[in-house]
Amino acid sequence: MLNPLSLDPAQAGAYANGISNDGVIAGAELPAGQPPVPGFWTVSGGAMLLTPYVYSAEAVAANDNGMIIGNEGGPGTVSSEPLVWAAPSYAETALPGLRCDHCDRINVTSSAINDDGMIVGSSEYSVYDSNDNYVTGGLHAVAWQNGSATDLGALQGADTSAAYSVNGGGDIVGGSRASQASGAPTHAFLYHAGVMTDLGTLDGDSNSTASSINDSGQIVGQSQSDTTTRAFLYQNGHMYDLNTLIDPASAPAGDLDLQQAVGINTSGQIAVNGTDSRDPGWTRAFLLTPAH
Repeated sequence: MLNPLSLDPAQAGAYANGISNDGVIAGAELPAGQPPVPGFWTVSGGAMLLTPYVYSAEAVAANDNGMIIGNEGGPGTVSSEPLVWAAPSYAETALPGLRCDHCDRINVTSSAINDDGMIVGSSEYSVYDSNDNYVTGGLHAVAWQNGSATDLGALQGADTSAAYSVNGGGDIVGGSRASQASGAPTHAFLYHAGVMTDLGTLDGDSNSTASSINDSGQIVGQSQSDTTTRAFLYQNGHMYDLNTLIDPASAPAGDLDLQQAVGINTSGQIAVNGTDSRDPGWTRAFLLTPAH
């Protein structure tokens, strides 16, 4: 059964960004000629618009305890601000960025939330010496708990990282520059117990990013060379090309090119984007279910 989602049938449209285990779907309404308005739906049929903004805003994820996260976009010095709405009143709270007392607070973004209320994303940061002179800055992965932001750092002291997913145990994945060198590649990372670990890439590739982690510690994402992009599964200390895990006996196996794994659930099912050579020119969405 397929059900359309609408926060206001009179408006131009809507889109969804994510769904919680108990069926709360985060997304946004698209009023005609107006910026997106954050909102959510429930699988039981309920829907609610959240705080409207002069500039664009959207809800991106929800947990099973009535918390919804999103981001407000805007011009000038505050280009993105993460927001939290909590049931039952869905009162809004803005999340802080990392220390930036003498610079513009920009690019603060939330990406995911677990059932303990841990939120992950990224934030611009700035470092000053004892005389308040600017030393360095960049964009770092961040975890928020109870409204307080923690800088997760980056691989090998690099200045750029971002977190995209957090599981029920507080393990976090994302992407980080692999070193401080100018032009260093981006590598997928796992942040566990205060330590960020480089997950590397598939053989022959230079860049990777982790998109999702489940409660069993399985991680999915994408790995790239200059000419190809391949979806991966990381488990038991090894990164696997998802294209090699397709059952060769399945009808479309030789025609598919799985490029970007975007989500993995507790059952190990993977949502992945790719292409089908029988119908070239289009991106296709696939569900990869492990054999048991």
